[in-house]
Amino acid sequence: MEGLKLKGFEENKTVENQANRVEKGKLTDLFRQENTISLDPTYIFEAPGERPVSIKDVEALIPRVLEANRMLKRQEGNILDNGIPMTGWQNLPEEIDRRHLAEIKSVTDELSGEIDAFVSTGIGGSYLGVEATFQALTHSYFNQLSRDKRGGAPEIYFLGQNMDPDYFRDTLDVLEGKRVGINVISKSGTTTETAIAFRIILKLIEENWGKDASRFVIATTDKSKGALRILSEKKGFKTFPIPDNIGGRYSVLTDVGLVGLAMANIDIEEFVAGFRRMRETTMSDDFMANPALLHAAIRHAAWLKGKKIEVVAVNSRALYSVARWMEQLFPESEGHEGHGMWVSPTMYSEKLHANGQMIQDGERNILETFLLLKEHDNRIEIPSMEGDPDGLNFLCDNGIDMNYVNRKVVEGPAYAHYKGGVPNMTIEIPRRNAYNLGQFYYMMERSVAISGYLMGHNPFIQPGVEAYKKAMFAMIGKPGYESKAKEIEEEIKKLGRIKLNFPDLPA
Repeated sequence: MEGLKLKGFEENKTVENQANRVEKGKLTDLFRQENTISLDPTYIFEAPGERPVSIKDVEALIPRVLEANRMLKRQEGNILDNGIPMTGWQNLPEEIDRRHLAEIKSVTDELSGEIDAFVSTGIGGSYLGVEATFQALTHSYFNQLSRDKRGGAPEIYFLGQNMDPDYFRDTLDVLEGKRVGINVISKSGTTTETAIAFRIILKLIEENWGKDASRFVIATTDKSKGALRILSEKKGFKTFPIPDNIGGRYSVLTDVGLVGLAMANIDIEEFVAGFRRMRETTMSDDFMANPALLHAAIRHAAWLKGKKIEVVAVNSRALYSVARWMEQLFPESEGHEGHGMWVSPTMYSEKLHANGQMIQDGERNILETFLLLKEHDNRIEIPSMEGDPDGLNFLCDNGIDMNYVNRKVVEGPAYAHYKGGVPNMTIEIPRRNAYNLGQFYYMMERSVAISGYLMGHNPFIQPGVEAYKKAMFAMIGKPGYESKAKEIEEEIKKLGRIKLNFPDLPA
């Protein structure tokens, strides 16, 4: 029996986009006009129920928001981390040198020609931005496609973002028999999860390729100091710098993100252009013309009205990874001193059959943000079925395709949830390209920075993250943490460990 043939389907447009990623003269005025992100706050205001968000609530915040924007531009306020203003991301789109982008592309093109698979190793901000952009712009089963259909890129994998040994071993299985390159991303070189993953992969590369091993390793790290910098100079790794004045979750436009994206054949010049376009827009003090300021004000007004959870819902699997990027950016920046809004990524309609009931009828402590992809790469028609057993022939009879239904998967819940007392807004992203993602990332980075000013804390540090690291270091016996380990052990003894075992019942 022959295998399945896709009769009646055109070529996959995502595959075509991967194969023809860079188009000269692409960033025309028409392209910019057709790729403009929009923000629709219609369902934010006066949702039924107690303590609704009103237009006046947002208007009352305008003076504070505008002052925060001015302070941010002047690099004033609570923005320091160890004495360094952590606002380097703010003007980065204008400061990126085209020659540096060419250098990145030259290095990744050379390595790409020597390898079959590329492993990006990092955690948190050294991981999520790269993975989010990669998944948003590539085929869902990228690594299963032929190299030609991947646009000439090697297979792309991610490690060092968790400590699950089964996941790690499974990844090694798919790397076996392939020529493997790696980019280890760590400013210090001592981040536990990333460092352990790098040790293992580096050992395998050195065992397999000996004196040539360094050719297959890129280190993205501090420009002058740290364990990874020292190791890189000793072994002769190619290196790219992590800036001192840009934190991990704001770093996707730095070499932290650009190296891996270039390896995946994503147009990094177009990516930079999207950031640059949104920077131009959001440096304005015209509140209604500045989407980052409006977004920050809406979220803060909702938070003041008791909205503590933000459900970020997408209608595209490609954008789900972007919602996961937001899941780090906002909680890590806002979660200080008892403040902040929890971000919960979700995909509709999948999760409408899971937590949709909670959003519709649960506690009214939810704000909802929809990331709506306006134009998918592909169109899928719905076929007619004899006898209409499922009652859906009306769709094809009226020319309604899967794309139309998928849009209503957002528009329907947006209305129903609003009527149920959940204020929500929609951010519409015209299509899947690097330009639009660049715009979106910069808009969110500026919005969350303004949020920190409104909440009265530094949105560029993460002391809570450091607390977990200290506890983990103590528990695994890292030298220098002996007193902390003893303190934790004594505290646990006082608590008394409660562990319940449930024996089998008698037959």
